[in-house]
Amino acid sequence: MVITKHGYKRVKERVGLPKRAHFRHIKSVLMKGQLSSREGLKKFEIIYHGFLYIFALTAELEPILLTTFREK
Repeated sequence: MVITKHGYKRVKERVGLPKRAHFRHIKSVLMKGQLSSREGLKKFEIIYHGFLYIFALTAELEPILLTTFREK
């Protein structure tokens, strides 16, 4: 799993987690979150505890956290 610099910043800003907890949190999001939408093989969104997490996939199909938003 990869978290972009923007992803780190948004998780800290919007979810309020310290940097060392980000990987554990995103792992929980991927395991327990509800798939919101999927756009082919390149992009997908997951809803978890009132937040929308936007992911992309690497060539090896590894998830990359791009950003997060508060769910509407």
